[in-house]
Parts: sequence; C-alpha cells; structure tokens
Amino acid sequence: MPIQLYNLLAILNGQLTPEAAEEKLNLIKNDITEAGGEVVKTGTIGKRKLAYPVKKQKYGSYVSLDFNIKSENLNRLEKNWRLRDEILRFLNVKIHAKTAKELEEEAKIQEKIQARQAKAEAQEKFERSTEKANEPTKKSETPFTLEDIDKKIDEILDEDIAK
Repeated sequence: MPIQLYNLLAILNGQLTPEAAEEKLNLIKNDITEAGGEVVKTGTIGKRKLAYPVKKQKYGSYVSLDFNIKSENLNRLEKNWRLRDEILRFLNVKIHAKTAKELEEEAKIQEKIQARQAKAEAQEKFERSTEKANEPTKKSETPFTLEDIDKKIDEILDEDIAK
C-alpha cells in the first residue's frame, strides 16, 4: 500500500489544561511516528463549547494534524485512539495531493474563467456606453409661443391651399 496524506481533527477532553492538551497532542504525534508515519503539519484550534455533551463533557480542545502514513497502519492507530479517554472524538480524512499536471490544468481553468469575466465586463461596459450614446439628447431650443405656433399653422395651410 502506498503512503497517503491524511488530516486528523481530534477533540480532546475540555478539562485538560493547555499544557496537558499539548502533551496529549505530542502523544498523538508519537503514535503516528511509531506507526511509521510522518507528521507534516500540526495546529491547535483551541477550546470550544460542544454542540452536545460527549462523554459527559461540554467543552473540548480541538487539534488538527496532517500526516503521511500507510492505510493499514492508520487502522491500528484509530483503534488505539478510540480507547483513550482524553480523545472525545476524532475524524480522519484522506487528502488528495494534487500532481503537477492537475495544478497546471487548474491554473489554465482559472485563466479561462478570468478571461471570460474580463470579456463579460468589457461587453457590459461597451453596452452601457452605447446606451448613453443612443439616448436622445435634449435640445436647448427656446419654447414657442402661441403666436408662433399660429403663424406656422397658417403658413402650412396656405401652402396646402395654394397647391
């Protein structure tokens, strides 16, 4: 079996002091290295209130670990972790490590997306500018008086009668 990358999110007993929680985290790290694994990244999220009591505990200290290990060794580790009282819950997730080809394809896709967005923005900007150009402009003519309108009507009627 090949070595896989895993992420462990564990909830430790909330009654542990920060130093004791760090000790338990180091014990988990030692378990992983003894089982033939390698710890890549560790992190502590901190003490949080649980949504519901777990093993009669209302609070838990969250820790996160990324590690490489063979899957048959992981099963043995999980059995050991289930038996420990200081670990309230844990979740292991296999992380898919992307290859160089996958990263390259993802970058191409992102470039296409950005190009499409830029094209759409340019098209929208163009449409807005043409809408403004096609809007009728208000002429600044002086308003007509009734006398001017009457004169114009008389001229048009005289022309029609003369024809």
